[in-house]
Amino acid sequence: MERLRGDYLESGCEAGNGAAGAPDGGSSSDSAINGPVVFSCAKCRTILGDTFAYAASAPERNLFALHAVPESVSCGKTRKTSTARGEAGSAYFELSCAECDAVVGRRYVTTTPDIDVMRNTYALDIEKVVTYELGRCMDSRPPAADGPPPEFYTSVAFHEGLTLVKSNVAAIAAKLQQLEQAMARHPAPSPRSAAPAARKRPPQGLNPEIYHADASKRFGR
Repeated sequence: MERLRGDYLESGCEAGNGAAGAPDGGSSSDSAINGPVVFSCAKCRTILGDTFAYAASAPERNLFALHAVPESVSCGKTRKTSTARGEAGSAYFELSCAECDAVVGRRYVTTTPDIDVMRNTYALDIEKVVTYELGRCMDSRPPAADGPPPEFYTSVAFHEGLTLVKSNVAAIAAKLQQLEQAMARHPAPSPRSAAPAARKRPPQGLNPEIYHADASKRFGR
């Protein structure tokens, strides 16, 4: 944020209403108004208004006037009379920041001809506010580099990797299908269809027929 300057007031606050650029149709400069301006309390940075409500300015008195202000601007209830040169006898109410109670300007109800443009407006003191021009940061952006942005290359690499993963998954699925088909053509033998186990040889000296017959009786065969 910046302090409001007198040359800013002289160039007018019409930028907020679409008349951007240097005053009197001159060429623009670093200090030219190129966008709407927001006014904030210099003490607590509470927003006090913007150039869309601009009414008039009096650079010689460090004042600029707004048609309307937000609720963050409080109007005092005590009517005061100015004794300053050029506006002596003018009646006004003090304007203050509702957040920190700092006096930020005046609301004139009667004025001398010199400040008649300030009557029935919200006249803010340029020493009590700071400004921020919307869009100012756009002027400080670095120029774009040649070629596509980095995100483009990242996106291409991502899609290439995704395609590779898809192809690998498809190859694995094909291998599994071939394995299932092979198992269907050549099913494994069931336990019941397996060949009978070889008969145990009887101990030496025993008749095989008597041994096996006796074993059948023992196991209920």
